[in-house]
Amino acid sequence: MRRWAPVLLAALAAGCGGESGDLLAIEVSGGPQGTDRTIVVTGDGRGRCDGGELQPISNQQLIDARELERELTELDEEERRFGGGEGRSYVARARDGALRWSEGTEPKPELLPRLELLALQLGRELC
Repeated sequence: MRRWAPVLLAALAAGCGGESGDLLAIEVSGGPQGTDRTIVVTGDGRGRCDGGELQPISNQQLIDARELERELTELDEEERRFGGGEGRSYVARARDGALRWSEGTEPKPELLPRLELLALQLGRELC
């Protein structure tokens, strides 16, 4: 066991303390105020607006972001673009793909309003 101890300690140390990476990014443009912003959520429960400093987000927001990221990556390629709406334009990016849509898109998959709500909530807190 003693000869394996350094190997085990090295393996444990390699898994700790690293960057968790970006989980989800939502770009918002247009709308009544004409503001463009990019909101990023990291896997360790922090977020940033427009490249600013990382700030903690709530546990519920992190749970929501993880669920949305999972649903986004499960979409088929042809399900990833929705147009025809007016108002704000959105792009949600995750590790395995992106989704584009506009407010007012019909029919609107259930995923889109949830992404819009998260972007609104985090925009108020982080920007």
